[in-house]
Amino acid sequence: MQNSSPHAFTTWRSALTLAPSQQKACDDVHRLHSLVASGFRTPHPSTTEPIVRPPHVLYAAQRGAPVRYAGYRTAALPERVLVQSPTVPNWKLLLTKGHLTEARTFPVHHVLDIDDVIDVQVVANPIVRRAGRRVALATPEEGSAWLRRHLARSGLETHPHQVDPGQGVRLAGKHRQTGGTITAVYRDMAARCRVVAPDRLAQALLQGIGPAKAYGCGLLRIRHVQ
Repeated sequence: MQNSSPHAFTTWRSALTLAPSQQKACDDVHRLHSLVASGFRTPHPSTTEPIVRPPHVLYAAQRGAPVRYAGYRTAALPERVLVQSPTVPNWKLLLTKGHLTEARTFPVHHVLDIDDVIDVQVVANPIVRRAGRRVALATPEEGSAWLRRHLARSGLETHPHQVDPGQGVRLAGKHRQTGGTITAVYRDMAARCRVVAPDRLAQALLQGIGPAKAYGCGLLRIRHVQ
């Protein structure tokens, strides 16, 4: 919901707790994507209708410590999920079916101004295109540079020493339509920033940054520093 000020707006956040059975099922990133998207379906959806994440719905999963599998740091099971949306979702069916054990939805009002100092956290999928292919950035230095570029486009100024690129963690799953394997490497990244363009930051908060948004990447979580 956009308010009169271009630097003030409200989004809806949902804090979801997955039942143990769904934590295991949603180890598949496509299954987690479908679970989130199902909160925005019509009351009487067709059973053949594909579940598609609506525009500007972003989410981030809270997981345990990564595990080492087949030489990769691999994501642990998702335990809780934070969902951001422009409209109020409906988690009642997932609660009734026992897929969720808790779902809290609440409005979050953002007020942004030039020279605000904020801490940013984001689960991101830092990649570049090389020879026509998407390649995950492997080193902390590459990850830091990627995050600083995207934050600069989002109206934020950062210092290299105030960026934490996190560590690369592998997500995997099966695509429902093609049967092919989905893989993505995410980093839980953080930075302290100064706001230089509140309008661009507002757009980034609403739309997310980087690729793989359908698989839980791109949601900016900010906290104003006093």
